[in-house]
Amino acid sequence: MIDYTKEDLINAYRALGVSEGRTVYITGNLGRLGRYEHKAKSALLADHLDAIQQLIGATGTLVVPTHSFQMVQSETAFDPQRTPSETGPFTQYVLEQPGAVRQFHPFSSSTALGAQAQAICGGGTRHVYGPGSPFAQMIEHDALFISLGKEATHTISIVHHLEFTHGVPYRYVKEFLKAVVRDAKPAVEPFYLHVLYRDMDVQRDRNRKIMASFQQRHKLHSVPLGRSIAESFSMQNFYEHVHHLMLEDPYIWLTTPPQTRPYQT
Repeated sequence: MIDYTKEDLINAYRALGVSEGRTVYITGNLGRLGRYEHKAKSALLADHLDAIQQLIGATGTLVVPTHSFQMVQSETAFDPQRTPSETGPFTQYVLEQPGAVRQFHPFSSSTALGAQAQAICGGGTRHVYGPGSPFAQMIEHDALFISLGKEATHTISIVHHLEFTHGVPYRYVKEFLKAVVRDAKPAVEPFYLHVLYRDMDVQRDRNRKIMASFQQRHKLHSVPLGRSIAESFSMQNFYEHVHHLMLEDPYIWLTTPPQTRPYQT
């Protein structure tokens, strides 16, 4: 027995706010949606992409996470065209599409496909977040954040962009020298991650306080899809709301402020 069809996909994406010309960021877990009407994985991936592209049209843009954190410990050079995505088969499928543009970051990249692909993921920043990053560009384009198969509370990576832009005290910027392939030529270049201090009693809140506050003022769309759900919200609304929360409490992403603070003098 099947759990969902392509018609269900199109209806769900439309109900989530996917529309003509929209920039859409999709994350989550397709496996949680259950059995698709076609058994072949290739058909499942193709239909998800086609459903989105039907709704956003030629002027819209799809963005997905294409992380490759294994590269941190690997001596293999990062090649944006060949290094696989570790963020699920759909993200790899998007990465392989003609015209896809991958952020040049060996550990935590995003990949865009569509009218604004170059503007969103073609910048030169060596950071995952912050000015010029895909997240900054998506906020500027008021992208629609969509979480498939999981509640958005568990997938809102945009919160880390806010941590970076607000300089939360429990993280710092770490430099990595990494072998890469740029313009078909080998090189070794610096890249940066925003990481947690070691030896610190961090208790993550898992975005509960942040999302509860956000939902008091903004709409979180939630629709059933297959055996699970899909949820969406405006990335611009989320950024503006959480910006004020972090100004008031730089520790809001945590359950409580850490008692051990290696960054404190």
